[in-house]
Amino acid sequence: MNPEMDRVETRVDLTKRPGTYFVIADDEGVYDWNVWKDIEKRHVLEVQRASDHPVELYAQREDLDAACDDSQSPLVFRTYQAVSQGHAAYLALREHADQQTFQELEDVFYADELAFNGAGFTDTPS
Repeated sequence: MNPEMDRVETRVDLTKRPGTYFVIADDEGVYDWNVWKDIEKRHVLEVQRASDHPVELYAQREDLDAACDDSQSPLVFRTYQAVSQGHAAYLALREHADQQTFQELEDVFYADELAFNGAGFTDTPS
């Protein structure tokens, strides 16, 4: 045994620090045969950690913005605070699922209002 190899000069930091991540996702509607309607799905295409240097950060953001603008599909560019690329992709998917759920709830509430108005339950006094 070598006693010098058993000592560690510095501790290894295994914690994940949050950082800024850029996410490019495709929000194109996909036709679902089971329910016979268009379903909005988000496909995460790219995740990059934002650079710490301001000049590199500006160039990185401009390149990703240009890639989204030049694309023929409906790409979206999002920024998230996350601890890893997988976490940033999960946040992008969760955000889209939350938006879809909220949209479906709005449709249900609007349909209920129409049903009650048709049944004679209106707010106007008779």
